[in-house]
Amino acid sequence: MMEKRGHHICKMVTYEVRQKVTQETNRKVGGNFVKTPGSVEVMIYKGKNKIEGDMKDIKKAAQKIYDLLKDVNRETYVEKKLIRKYGLI
Repeated sequence: MMEKRGHHICKMVTYEVRQKVTQETNRKVGGNFVKTPGSVEVMIYKGKNKIEGDMKDIKKAAQKIYDLLKDVNRETYVEKKLIRKYGLI
């Protein structure tokens, strides 16, 4: 079962990147098949509070968090593994 806030992707200091995926479906309505498109939504959370949403790419969300941490001089607490994985600058 999918969580309300989406699936956990990664955590940077106190921020989290979460992703909600909706599969496309085919339903029969009135004798005809109706296709509903799928979608992907990437969101930034701090605890249970949603900071930003409606993003399409995980790398952009990770870069946004890194920029937020740079503003308060906490980018040194981000793991090197995440910096390499998402190409953060």
